[in-house]
Amino acid sequence: MSVLTDKIETQLRRNYQQPLLKNETQGIWYTGADLLEDLALCRTSLQQQAVQPGQAILISATNPVTIPILLIASWQLDLTVTLAPPTSALPELLTKRYAAMVYPTAQTLRLAPLIDPQQISLLTLLLNTAPDFAYFVHDLAPQPTVSATSALVLPRDQQAISQIDLLTAASKPNQSTHVANIYDLKTGILPMLANLLTPTPFSLASTG
Repeated sequence: MSVLTDKIETQLRRNYQQPLLKNETQGIWYTGADLLEDLALCRTSLQQQAVQPGQAILISATNPVTIPILLIASWQLDLTVTLAPPTSALPELLTKRYAAMVYPTAQTLRLAPLIDPQQISLLTLLLNTAPDFAYFVHDLAPQPTVSATSALVLPRDQQAISQIDLLTAASKPNQSTHVANIYDLKTGILPMLANLLTPTPFSLASTG
């Protein structure tokens, strides 16, 4: 846990029955309760797969409303998240770099028959924000020797940011309540975090 994730979880509990996050494409609102349930499921799933503090997780998904949940759950477990926009090409499973990997549903289905079940597991979760959510875990991922200091890595911007820096930046006023690109730091990640910390109802647009 951290100050950032503690503050967000506290606000979700205080707004348990209030709509906080909207999937703009589907027009569906999710309450604090919806988000807390998903958060607990994602965190518990990663823990059960023995993903360790200091390891890295790749998030490259098209469903925008699951991304805040995955970020917070990963940070609660002291994981470093690489947030990379999804591509149209079938990605590689970068098992030497990541302990867990999240891809768009269509790509996950295409990759599933190609994995070695002795090394990589395909986990499915029934989330409020994504009833068909699935992700890969590398069961033999190397254990980190030192805990990572970066919470978020944005390859497109070549940035690595700590949770403390994210909290400081997200605490600035005048953040947008419409997030069009969750993969962008200034117009996506920071307003998303700011709205969860306040909390202020906000919408997320589709990423693909």
